[in-house]
Amino acid sequence: MSNIPSSNQPTTNQPAPLNPQGFSRIKPTAALLGIHHQTLRRWWKSGRFTKPINVNGIPMFRNSDVLRFLETQQASEV
Repeated sequence: MSNIPSSNQPTTNQPAPLNPQGFSRIKPTAALLGIHHQTLRRWWKSGRFTKPINVNGIPMFRNSDVLRFLETQQASEV
């Protein structure tokens, strides 16, 4: 038997919880938000989302900023 799920078996692909002290790259952050990475770029350039910081030449978002954004989005939906 293989460990690969067949197409009729449900799978749960939930992202791992974010560590508030950590950092995330652009594409995983966009995937977590359910948007395309170019949309995320437009959002930070227009001021809708926090700008990434430069970590060793790589643009990264503070997970605390991402979590705060998610909380405000959930609060506005209620």
